[in-house]
Amino acid sequence: MDSGSGDERDGPGHVFFRGSSPAGGGPRRVLFVDDEPGAADLAATHVDRLVNGVETITRTAPDDALAVVREERVDCVVSDYDMPGRDGLEFLADVRTVDPGLPFVLFTGKGSEEIASEAISAGVTDYLQKGSGRDRYEMLANSVENALDRRRAERDLREVNAKITAIHEFATGLASVGDVEEVFERVVDAAEEILQFDRCVAARRRDDRLVPVVLSEDVGEDEVRTFSLGEGIVGYTAAEGRTMVVDNLSVDPADPDELADPENPGRPDPGQPDPGRPDSGQPDPGEVAAPVADDIRSAISVPVGSYGVFQAVSDGYAAFDDGDVEFAELLAAHAADAIEQIETESALRRERDRLTALFDDLPLPAARTVALGPEERRLDATNGAFEETFGYSAGEHDYHEVRDGIIPKGADGVDPKTAFNGDEPPRREVRRHTTGGLRDFILHVIPVIRPDETVVYSIYADIGEQKRIERTLRKLHETTREMFRGGSREEIAAIATRTAIDILEFPSSAVRLYDPDREALLPTAISEEATDALGDRPAFGPGDGRLWDAFERGEPIVVDDLDVADTVVEYGDHRSLLVVPLGDHGVMPLGSREPGFFDDTAVQLARVLGANVAVALDRAERSAQLRDRDADLKREIDRLEKFAGFVSHDLRNPLNVAAGRLDLARALVDDEDATEELERVEDAHDRMEELIDDLLTLAQQGRTVDDPESMSLGDAAERAWRTVDTAGGILDVRDEDAAIEADPERLRTLLENLFTNSIEHGVEDASAESGITVSVGALADGFYVADNGSGFDVDPEEATEYGTSTEPDGTGFGLAIVREIATAHGWRFSIADAEDGTRFEFRTDA
Repeated sequence: MDSGSGDERDGPGHVFFRGSSPAGGGPRRVLFVDDEPGAADLAATHVDRLVNGVETITRTAPDDALAVVREERVDCVVSDYDMPGRDGLEFLADVRTVDPGLPFVLFTGKGSEEIASEAISAGVTDYLQKGSGRDRYEMLANSVENALDRRRAERDLREVNAKITAIHEFATGLASVGDVEEVFERVVDAAEEILQFDRCVAARRRDDRLVPVVLSEDVGEDEVRTFSLGEGIVGYTAAEGRTMVVDNLSVDPADPDELADPENPGRPDPGQPDPGRPDSGQPDPGEVAAPVADDIRSAISVPVGSYGVFQAVSDGYAAFDDGDVEFAELLAAHAADAIEQIETESALRRERDRLTALFDDLPLPAARTVALGPEERRLDATNGAFEETFGYSAGEHDYHEVRDGIIPKGADGVDPKTAFNGDEPPRREVRRHTTGGLRDFILHVIPVIRPDETVVYSIYADIGEQKRIERTLRKLHETTREMFRGGSREEIAAIATRTAIDILEFPSSAVRLYDPDREALLPTAISEEATDALGDRPAFGPGDGRLWDAFERGEPIVVDDLDVADTVVEYGDHRSLLVVPLGDHGVMPLGSREPGFFDDTAVQLARVLGANVAVALDRAERSAQLRDRDADLKREIDRLEKFAGFVSHDLRNPLNVAAGRLDLARALVDDEDATEELERVEDAHDRMEELIDDLLTLAQQGRTVDDPESMSLGDAAERAWRTVDTAGGILDVRDEDAAIEADPERLRTLLENLFTNSIEHGVEDASAESGITVSVGALADGFYVADNGSGFDVDPEEATEYGTSTEPDGTGFGLAIVREIATAHGWRFSIADAEDGTRFEFRTDA
């Protein structure tokens, strides 16, 4: 709001403020916990690169990590399983005591069905096994991103529901407020606590002036002043009776650079209203106010009925979104209702001495009783509204008959003593029998003490509409949960359509969802009532009337009488129309055969329903994307299975035919040169057979090992050694008693490939006996295979890629198969190459 005090008129601003607290925000924080620092850093690096908008934190001890969860903001935890002092599931239990809803991904190299089952039972968000390939970290990044997105969606829903609940409590609390300035105080308090607005002012209207009456704690008296009606944004808001939102207050119209959003230069001119904002159609802020201090950028100004204005500002560009506007207007509407109620009650108190004369003309049901003693009263009079509402009159019924007839059984009556003991007349919420059934009232008990007697006026103010709105909001909350359980956009649309009729009691409703391919709003869910009134309806696109306008502008449109309005399309028997946008998803058109059916309350309730439907559609869209990802992964697995079948059948059969034909040709040829050529053909066939075997092995070995067995590492090494042409090499088993959890056949294939690699690549002269010694031994967290040969002629990491070989007739699949088998077991595979040989290490408990 405007800067300057009431005495400083030479430089008035258009808001009450000179400055504001800085706008904030930050990336989502992901905590990585692994006793291996390198593993935690590697995982954090991959996630940081693959997931936008995250900040990573690493800790190597669960206790240190738990301290971070307790003392700092953490949005997701990625934890190893096997850690000193506490495993991953024990750490999960500790985290849940601090934050029960914090996403927790168990990312471990110690994979087993038992651990996976325990993890799922313990409530982990996801369970992934480590591996050396990039795809494992892409899976981890996807899991983290999905967990963060779900947490954000759940948090957004909780925030919306929390705000709705808090505003409901705020509205309920206003019923007990008897002072207008206290209402404004509660508005500012609620804006700070519920909407998180940090700099607010509430101004009360006094004749044609707007006087600040309540300020946020950080706003000084010298920072605000009084405004005339129509002056500045505050005065304009009060004069026009509608909300004003400005994205950029502190601009120099002569400087084009200042008119742009510093963070998003492509956005519309901030000095002009955005047509998609609730303030569309309002004047340029420069036309209603002078510039203010540079540190104020955006403002929201909301009328509080005809009683005043609530305003908040921020130093951030376009800091107030549509949700802020909706909730601020809801606060202001409740405050206006409360002030109206207070004004009514104040008028009643001021006119207490004149009640006798005005009693019969009072529009509210009222009864006058005379106190005969501490516990006894006589019904003296009832007005026409009382007789019409309750069906009882003082002329035909006595006090006890009326009391027993209108007060429900078991309900507490009003103690007449309270009317005499307090300075304020007692008021309380009651339920009474009426001619139309049970209804809710505020009962005001007003004593008038006369010299000869004490008269008590009981006046009933109907609050049935307020109670109806409260019940409706609770039902909307329940319906939102039902929409979240809906599986598809169409199911959500159907639920929303019935909710508008069954809960909000609108005569007809529909949901039209946007199809970007057709650039049209399609009739997705149409109620029977709407079909009866409108008939079959086509898709609507750009230029097709109010429905497209509401979708394009992003704000509700109300038409009170379609018969007198210019419309592009026909609306059948409908006379009034309300169109509520559903974000980017579409619109919800609501209709009635009665003109002027949709009042302010109906519009507010429809906006709440629309916001809930939009959130549910967002969630359904994200769920569909996740299902598509799962389907893509399944298709990739099927493709690999088909590839393995092609290799084993479609390639091997022609090769077998060629080998048979070669044998026939060899029997028919005696020429030595021809025979030599046929031998070369046989060598080529052998080479093809070897490639097919290696390709088939590679395709099959990458499947995850689900049921490993415990076996002796030494026994497995000796069995594999016996099946390899060792060319004079020596096997040295260092740890005879070492055990390992693995698939027996795939471990044997892994060792055979390593032994073959050591024998074939370990000496420079392949024609001589190798004399190579191959060692197999245990590590603290795995095992190794080493040789004393000449090492690699290429980079060790490159040697594990498909098709890499230093031998002219090598297939280049041997170490690639080793890598795939290690990955399938969840092991980390590394190669150390030195002058005295090569060492292959497998970390099985990472």
